[in-house]
Amino acid sequence: MNMSEIIPLLREIVGAEYVSDDPMTLLVYSRDYSSLPAQKAQVIVLPGCTEEVSEIMRLANKTGTPVTVRGGATTAALSTSKEGIILDLNRMNKILKIDTEGSLYLTAQAGCAIYTITQELDKLGFILAGRPMFGPVASIGSWVNTVGIGGGCNRYGYFSENITGIEVVLPTGEIVRTGVNSLQNCDPYCRYTHASDLTGIFVGSRGSMGVVTEVSTRIFPKEPCAGFITMGYNTDEDLVRATNLLFKADVAENIDINDWSLGKFVDMEIPAKHMLNVVVQGVQAEVDRKLQVCRDIIAQTNGIDMGPDIAALIFYGSGLTAYVYKKEGYGHLVFCDSYWHSIDAYPALYESFTRILDKYGLHMNCIFGWFMKGVGCSFPIVAYKEPDDRDAMNAAWKEICDEWFAVKDSAPGMSVTSPTNYNLDPLRPSYYWLLRKIKDVVDPKNIMNSKVIPSAGRMD
Repeated sequence: MNMSEIIPLLREIVGAEYVSDDPMTLLVYSRDYSSLPAQKAQVIVLPGCTEEVSEIMRLANKTGTPVTVRGGATTAALSTSKEGIILDLNRMNKILKIDTEGSLYLTAQAGCAIYTITQELDKLGFILAGRPMFGPVASIGSWVNTVGIGGGCNRYGYFSENITGIEVVLPTGEIVRTGVNSLQNCDPYCRYTHASDLTGIFVGSRGSMGVVTEVSTRIFPKEPCAGFITMGYNTDEDLVRATNLLFKADVAENIDINDWSLGKFVDMEIPAKHMLNVVVQGVQAEVDRKLQVCRDIIAQTNGIDMGPDIAALIFYGSGLTAYVYKKEGYGHLVFCDSYWHSIDAYPALYESFTRILDKYGLHMNCIFGWFMKGVGCSFPIVAYKEPDDRDAMNAAWKEICDEWFAVKDSAPGMSVTSPTNYNLDPLRPSYYWLLRKIKDVVDPKNIMNSKVIPSAGRMD
């Protein structure tokens, strides 16, 4: 069955106004938040509910049509495709339930923007476990698919660690609910039950195992007061020592890592090579105590007390370096990320990215990321001119990937030039074998974002 036969069937499922193969629409959907070349799919489909997603996936599986799921498109190469269907979930944008009295959880459709959710929770005096720092467009379903790193992770861990369950449509069309919501008489108040945790199959799967259509997650009471402090450091050794002391003191709600180049984006002179932008919360007396602990650590580690302003700007700016302060004529790119690296690995990662970007003349850049109890998540933000600097951008991106993931205790995240080379090749063979087996079961025709877990001869 060719696409000319499939498109009328898709229109029957979701309505003609929500299916498009118009060349201009395909062009709009051909790029994501990266410097990668455009990829035009064959058709764009916007389902309005889980049942429509199920019908679409049954049709795609029957016909062997590739499907790529798209949320806010803040990833690199995960929300574009050169063939098949782009499944845009942004119509599925409702908050379905907020329980503030009993089990303290929220359920929302996968296309619901985190910004929308946090605004609604704020009115009720609650927060999510963390907040993505990629601006207002990131959706809760995409956040699950990419693990869920963000502000607040030092206290709560990854957002995905607080998921109580999801609803997912398998590539073959079946609708599955996980957590205790897998039981017929239970709401998603808890993730773990008597059986294996199947939620984890889909967390971080980058759209390769199925279509996440609903997400349920814990919510937490909002603290009454917040305090901010920026701790400046000029040596790698002092930075690492201060970070470890912060972990041991257990005072920080959030620790952002930035460098002096942030000043290029916000027109400020930064008097330190590295910055730990720290958020503390609690009642006012507790906030004051925690800030004093931070000042004591600064004194012990040759640091600079840079006051509260930069830390507050970073926390409330929601990805300000990438969105709010972009320079006219530049495109921005979060182009390489190490989602899991030890704190000791950070200096080598930082040296690598600054050296390589200088080599390619990409001087409008800064480091951005989070530290959480022994683990770091770091990525450079780079401003480059389209299309003049695109080749240099992509060459630098590949070179940084090659160096970063050769560093001990640095594991790749989602934004890499080749999921095969950086996400799959380093896996232990037995783990890859099990991952491939699960993929084969849930997606026998390999239609779901197949570039994330290709077989490519790796079974042997």
